[in-house]
Amino acid sequence: MRVAMALLLAAAVLTCGDEAASLDGGEPPRPGAEPPASPAAPCVVEFDWDDNYRTLVVVGEGAGMVKPAWVATFEREPLRFIVGYRATAFRDARGRLHVDARRSTDVGPMAKDWSPDSFAFGDKLLWAMDDANRGQSTSMGTVKTAEADVSGWRAALLRVQALVEGGL
Repeated sequence: MRVAMALLLAAAVLTCGDEAASLDGGEPPRPGAEPPASPAAPCVVEFDWDDNYRTLVVVGEGAGMVKPAWVATFEREPLRFIVGYRATAFRDARGRLHVDARRSTDVGPMAKDWSPDSFAFGDKLLWAMDDANRGQSTSMGTVKTAEADVSGWRAALLRVQALVEGGL
């Protein structure tokens, strides 16, 4: 059964470069569907939602405007992988990080009951939209730069790639 994306973030860590101006104001973004304006830096985004889920988004390296990304969601107690999928990442004209997972193939125990979520990240707000056009927004937590933990980014990248690519 598909878990509703009632994003109730308890904690978030965003390590995707520094944002000079507020990215939360103005018209809400269409997660993953805004036109790419600049490349996303390699980063890790981790957040908790819906009381018992943790999602890990990792943006990889690559040439060009749109970078590869991977998304993995876990049950928190007990910690167990439930679904993952490939995505792409970029920044929109306002500088918001977008993770576009539209029409992605899900893997994992809940893959048949999951609709891949695309995300847009502001300074303190997170927006999500799945392939069934169910969307939510909520507040985030802290923001850190990717340069603060390169080894942590690499470890997260390997972990998420192994889960997602191993299931395809």
